[in-house]
Amino acid sequence: MTEPGPPRASVHGPQAPSRPTRTLLRSIAATIAAKLALLVVLYLLFFSPSHRPHIDDAAVDQRLLPTR
Repeated sequence: MTEPGPPRASVHGPQAPSRPTRTLLRSIAATIAAKLALLVVLYLLFFSPSHRPHIDDAAVDQRLLPTR
């Protein structure tokens, strides 16, 4: 007879993650995707190049050196 001991590792490689682990990973991935999408939308709405003022050299020169 063999003595009961710790379970031996499978010879077929690592086991698939359990159902709660897969659900958690899917939830985390969905949250990260939603946050990334929100950051892209905020960038496009508020920080994109179309929302930046046009600054030319003459206007800068006029403001910095008004006595010229």
